[in-house]
Amino acid sequence: MYDPHIDGRTLTFGVSGKLYKSNLLMFDRQTDSLWSQLLQQAITGPLTGKKLVMVPSEHTTWELWRGQHPDTVVLSPETGFKRDYGLNPYEQYREGGAPMFSSGKSNSRPSGKLKPMERVLGLELNNVKKAYPFPVLKKMGSDFEDRLGSTAVVVHFDKKSESGFVTDKAGNVVPSVVLFWFAWTGFYPNTLIFVPNKQ
Repeated sequence: MYDPHIDGRTLTFGVSGKLYKSNLLMFDRQTDSLWSQLLQQAITGPLTGKKLVMVPSEHTTWELWRGQHPDTVVLSPETGFKRDYGLNPYEQYREGGAPMFSSGKSNSRPSGKLKPMERVLGLELNNVKKAYPFPVLKKMGSDFEDRLGSTAVVVHFDKKSESGFVTDKAGNVVPSVVLFWFAWTGFYPNTLIFVPNKQ
């Protein structure tokens, strides 16, 4: 999620239907500029180069969220369309084992790196990028400390819901993103990868 305020005005966003490095591009309805989710900036249009500020959000299950926030207001599924909003339309893609626009070479695991469709918790802090692979997080405790450069963080991971987030030592949520490895490394090829005991 992002703060929509740019240069004193509030932008509203939609899904463009376009991809950049296999990652969604948003558009703003005020200028039709296209925005990269991971770069957090406009890449074409009048606002090219403008940056969005990421705000904390969490990708989790309704069960876990409701347990933590029982007074949450929920958007009604009565939208006028016959659609099962309980189904994940991307489940088959997630389990397919390859990016939709794979070149055929990305299914290998060169130099011990991760498989393309492995999910990671991606974190950018003080110009340091780091990926926390879900298979590794599942083997860790629910909360553990790590460092990005000189900054100490705490990584939180719920194994049942397979959801994670990051806080600083004071408990403030640090913006992070859950995505596939191929998407993260496509934008940040020099990213660090979390390895236990090698922080």
